[in-house]
Amino acid sequence: MAEIKDQTLTGRVDLDGNSYVNVVFDGATLFYEGGKPPIFQNTTFTQGCSFTFQEQAGNTLAFLRSMAHPSTNMRFIVDGLMPELNA
Repeated sequence: MAEIKDQTLTGRVDLDGNSYVNVVFDGATLFYEGGKPPIFQNTTFTQGCSFTFQEQAGNTLAFLRSMAHPSTNMRFIVDGLMPELNA
C-alpha cells in the first residue's frame, strides 16, 4: 500500500490499496478495480472529480444496481447493505 500525503492530484488516479492523507483531488478521475479499498483521511474533492469502477468493482456495482431496480423488489436489501447512507 502506498501512502500519498500532502499532495494535489489531477488526472487519472488509481485507488486500489493506497492511502490518501491531506490530499486534494482537483478534477481527478479516480479509478477503483475492486482490490484492497483505499483509505481517505482529510481529503478534499473539487468539482470535476469523478469515479470509475472497473473490473470486479464495476461488476459489483452493476449487480447492486440491478438489485435496486424497482421490478426486482430487492431495493430493501441494497439499502440494508449500507444503512449509514440512509441516516
